[in-house]
Amino acid sequence: MESSRETEGMIQKIGEYKDSLHAEVLDDLQVGDHNYKYRVLDGVVMPPYVTPDRYRLSRSIETRPEDICYISFPKSGSSWLANVIYLLVNRGQTPKGRTLRSCLYWLESSWPYPCEKETVDRAPSPRIFKSHMPYKMALGGGPGNSPCKYVYIARNPKDVAVSYYYFESEKEWSGRYSGPWDHWLDMFLNGRVQRGDWFEHVLGWWRHRDAENLLFLTYEELLQDFDGTLERLIDFIDLQSDPEILDRVRERSTFDFMRKDSFSDHKEIAQLEGFFRKGRIGSWKEKFTVAQSERFDRIYEERMAGSGLDFVFESQA
Repeated sequence: MESSRETEGMIQKIGEYKDSLHAEVLDDLQVGDHNYKYRVLDGVVMPPYVTPDRYRLSRSIETRPEDICYISFPKSGSSWLANVIYLLVNRGQTPKGRTLRSCLYWLESSWPYPCEKETVDRAPSPRIFKSHMPYKMALGGGPGNSPCKYVYIARNPKDVAVSYYYFESEKEWSGRYSGPWDHWLDMFLNGRVQRGDWFEHVLGWWRHRDAENLLFLTYEELLQDFDGTLERLIDFIDLQSDPEILDRVRERSTFDFMRKDSFSDHKEIAQLEGFFRKGRIGSWKEKFTVAQSERFDRIYEERMAGSGLDFVFESQA
């Protein structure tokens, strides 16, 4: 990808997010309590680097049947899924001097690897797109309007809330948000964090799970049944199942491998050096109080009622 900042096979560092370079439009940026920075697009809270022009590009891009777009609410396992998809498509191999992020197309975002339409249009198939958009704002118009293959991954919201709290705290793109955990949890439950309401985001995609070009996965099933989930992905993407390739995918997709490997560790991007935290089910217990957990459970039961979608909140090991 032209914007990957690669020189002579060496991975070059990407500077941290800056409003002056990446917000593109400054007039619509808003700042909430504890300096939490965001903008609103189509009624949904978004990061400053998801800009109006980039969003329009992501909606209007002409996709191909060979394209793959993976989607999630933030901190739901999308980088893990991206690594798996990339390895499957590329026979378990990764290019020298490249990183996972530089091999993907994140059209809605101006940072860290902004994409231009001309570059994306001339890229060979299959192109792999990344997105964190809700269904109503999906890349290419969504599964009903695009031939692209969409893979959505969701994670239990308690672990998401905790992981996202640490991810957003003291970062440039969040205004160096400094709120305490209880403030963050209130924002999360009220849909005021970047990418909006977790329930609307997940259920919006879940309701369209029967579309022939949409595969809905969960982080927990990928963790607990990696091989079975891998086979579902292979069938969906329409690839051949090769034992040798699958062995390489397994090896290169473990949590420990990804956080140490220069292709997948995200360490080339400023403020993402500690991107991988724990990668397990149930770490929310270390942050939630009993009262917070009970309140969350009540809201979860109410918002998820009748959906048929459920999550694993505690490790079975």
